[in-house]
Amino acid sequence: MTDTTLLLESFRRNGRVNAHLLDDLTDADLALSDGRGGMTVARLLSHMGVSRGGWLAEMSPEHVASTVAITGTTPIWNWHADDLAAIRALLEAGDEAAIQAVQAHAASGEPFADPHGVGTFPSNPALFLLYMIVHDANHRGQIVALLRQAGASKERLDHLEDGWNLWRA
Repeated sequence: MTDTTLLLESFRRNGRVNAHLLDDLTDADLALSDGRGGMTVARLLSHMGVSRGGWLAEMSPEHVASTVAITGTTPIWNWHADDLAAIRALLEAGDEAAIQAVQAHAASGEPFADPHGVGTFPSNPALFLLYMIVHDANHRGQIVALLRQAGASKERLDHLEDGWNLWRA
């Protein structure tokens, strides 16, 4: 199983769904939280971005430079921003780095490195992209729930739900 075409397209669509969400958010939205110790919207989005670079730093360090250039830190797991432009830049750079890493490892047949023995998708490097799609969907759901709890209008929530249309295109 080496054809990654469908999964690459799915991952790109996931990026467009993330962009749809980012396009709707305001600076005020970034501070929303559940009030019970959960992450703010900004922290959830930052976490989504650093997850790509954090995993790549372990699995395919040659593909992490573009994300480290944005965060300015290694390791990048603790990076966080309250700036939509910075978060968007990290997500976009991380998406491209993830695609390049998966394509390189799939083409070479070489598995991702696993220096800590945590299971870095040994059966197929493309599964990393699927992992990120599911990871992002989880956090997007948390963000929409926070917006709903904060009183977002039905029209706004319907607009956010339109992001699903990007999957059916």
